[in-house]
Amino acid sequence: MDKLAYHYNKKKLPAKTEGKYLYYYPCEDMESATAYMGGRGFVTIEVTEKEWEALIELDRIEYNNEHKYVRHTTELLDEEDESLTSKQLENFHVKDTPIDTKVANYHYKKDLYNQLTEDEEKVLKMLENGATQKNIAKTLNVTQGYVSMIKAKAQYNYDYAEQTTAIKTNCPEYLWKCWNLFTKKLEMPMFLDVEMEYVLRHLHPNDIAHFLYWYYSLGEFVRFSIRYYLYNEEALEKEKSEYLSKASDQELAWFLQNYADAVPLVQIVYIRLITEVECRRERGLHGNNKAADGLYTAVEKLAKRVNISPEEYYEKRIYPIIVNIRTRRIKQFYRFYSGKTLKKLNYF
Repeated sequence: MDKLAYHYNKKKLPAKTEGKYLYYYPCEDMESATAYMGGRGFVTIEVTEKEWEALIELDRIEYNNEHKYVRHTTELLDEEDESLTSKQLENFHVKDTPIDTKVANYHYKKDLYNQLTEDEEKVLKMLENGATQKNIAKTLNVTQGYVSMIKAKAQYNYDYAEQTTAIKTNCPEYLWKCWNLFTKKLEMPMFLDVEMEYVLRHLHPNDIAHFLYWYYSLGEFVRFSIRYYLYNEEALEKEKSEYLSKASDQELAWFLQNYADAVPLVQIVYIRLITEVECRRERGLHGNNKAADGLYTAVEKLAKRVNISPEEYYEKRIYPIIVNIRTRRIKQFYRFYSGKTLKKLNYF
């Protein structure tokens, strides 16, 4: 969710068509944008008042969830930092990406350039400078399809290097990048969204409900799942053995019944999520139904505007869209890694 667009959309600006209002969507392709704010491009559409209210409500939920995430992941100040001035404290809480992270990102990109051919390097640099694929193809006297292929290859190499580094360093900035990309495009680098979807769909429904009770939002639950999925996998078997050795008879029986035959990644994500819940309980935190209630309330408000029940709205409006998007993404994943087309897919 784009913060600038959210604050601008809240102004409820009237459109040229009477009774309709402007709504701004972030647009990565500056040439396709119809409006520009803060150096970024947006596509404007005209919506009815009811559509505007529904869109703003969904944006508000995501905006609040993002603020909660930032608050929950901001490190506490050390005792020696208590002597900082109010201005210094303010800078601490709004600080940008640490300089060492920026330097690391620069060097990794530099190393990546060294691995590219001369043409690939030219294409990637021109894309970063804002050139379109069509203009690049004309400049280099190649086809646009070739430029697209080079872009995909270079992006894959960069995404792979970035994810590998994030796993080694347990980098929280990378998780947040993945989440922001998912909320905008419903996809993540390296098809992480498809892999995580597979893991989460193989968790027991009762465990999903239990986890949501201990996480303040669906977004936080998914982000924690990604975090534990990306965790260094070298000691997976050891971590699993330690959990099972300390588990109660009831916990052990549940694990053997529901996860004994699951793939290792499903097992370890479950173990790490259930361990996180136990840590929260030990710290005196309390669970609540905010995650489930927030989702239901959003759907309930949308359903009310079209005079149907939340269940019907989910079944007729939300579910078909989700299935179509995720099916497309899974087929892309299959084609990318196998080189073949997945003609038929039963989503459930």
